[in-house]
Amino acid sequence: MNSVLRWAVALSLCLPGSAYAHHLWLEQAGQGLQIAFGEFGENLREVSPGNLDKLQPRAKVQSATQAGATGDRPLTVEKTGNGFTVSGKIEPTDSIVAEDVRYPVFVRTKDGTTTRSIYMPAARIVPDRTARTPLLELDIVPVGGDTFKVTYKGQPLAKAKVAVVTNAGWGRELHTDDKGEFAVGLPWRGPYVFEVQHADKTPGKRGEEAYDVANYVTSLTVSQPDGLEALPALPAAKPH
Repeated sequence: MNSVLRWAVALSLCLPGSAYAHHLWLEQAGQGLQIAFGEFGENLREVSPGNLDKLQPRAKVQSATQAGATGDRPLTVEKTGNGFTVSGKIEPTDSIVAEDVRYPVFVRTKDGTTTRSIYMPAARIVPDRTARTPLLELDIVPVGGDTFKVTYKGQPLAKAKVAVVTNAGWGRELHTDDKGEFAVGLPWRGPYVFEVQHADKTPGKRGEEAYDVANYVTSLTVSQPDGLEALPALPAAKPH
């Protein structure tokens, strides 16, 4: 497929506008890993000084056992100018998860009603399509082949909207079935990020802070080893 045709296909499948929230994602960075924050599909990365400074993510390894259970161990996370480096003992078959449970509470008053919301960004990266056990509150895990599963607090999340994007601007929007599963073909080689959101309107407390709504945004990074040559990334977008 020539470059003009590849771009025509890409644009025909592009997600309209910027419908998805800022999210964390995990990516390869040299010989290690990095946590980025922004919008992968727009090649937008927040920086420090800036919005990156609001985050305090932590990361850990999830290692699968033959019995299907998992063991996890913490990793070291250090902030840089455009993300967070992740270091520690990581085996080639390990999945890495990251989350920030300390993002500042957002308070909004409208028509005399005040709503306190917490933002719960999280991310996962997998080395292959091996089935994984959910670990994050809102999680996306491989089931096998081209099938993946979305769970909330360990249970399948049906009818959830999932965005599948590349940093070239290509994307698809899918929905999970009654089992929380969806299948997607990935046409180009290289990394893809899947993003899902879920709002839990059950009031609660995070430490001493009360909230009315918990907004979860989780991503899964998958690398596609086969297929068409990867499309070039979009020019880097300006941080917000």
